[in-house]
Amino acid sequence: MSPAAPATAFDTRTRILNLAEELLLARGFNAFSYQHIAKDLGVKPAAIHYHYPSKEELGAAIVQRQLRRLRKWRDLPRVTELTPPQQLEALLDVYRHRAAHGPQVCLFGALAADFLTLPAVMQQELRTFSGELTHWLAGVLAAGRTDGSLQFAGHPFSKAAQVLTTLAGSLQVARVHGEEQFHYILRQLRTELLPPAQA
Repeated sequence: MSPAAPATAFDTRTRILNLAEELLLARGFNAFSYQHIAKDLGVKPAAIHYHYPSKEELGAAIVQRQLRRLRKWRDLPRVTELTPPQQLEALLDVYRHRAAHGPQVCLFGALAADFLTLPAVMQQELRTFSGELTHWLAGVLAAGRTDGSLQFAGHPFSKAAQVLTTLAGSLQVARVHGEEQFHYILRQLRTELLPPAQA
């Protein structure tokens, strides 16, 4: 086998995964098929099945990749070395980037509406993703309240869940009313979480 063969196979598999992720975040898991992917990539559906025998496997691969990205981002020195307000802002930047680049929403927003119809493996992977992100943000909020750089009432985990739900919803609102509405929501979050001198 030539050295190029594995690379070609890898590239095809990656292209499939990349496009499927784009479609999932833009349309939802139930709104695209292997036919859509095959047409956009200029390949036969059989080529998709070769790399991902079932859509369930493809969907799970998307969520697993997003989870790996989350863990890598969370553990980057440029994130871990930030102050709590800066870590919060780094998270907001992730959603801001999503709002500024087309109709895609976040993973949770894309899959939550279809959750009861998702394959069990995808449901579990989404729970893991959501749980880890919420746990991380709760730690950021708790640290910020302790050192006085963030303010909020209630339990940090509950507040983290509220913030993430708001961010997911803000991307949905931006689809309907435009990106400006997204920035209104972000400003309100900052007003609520940052002491007056920082907001």
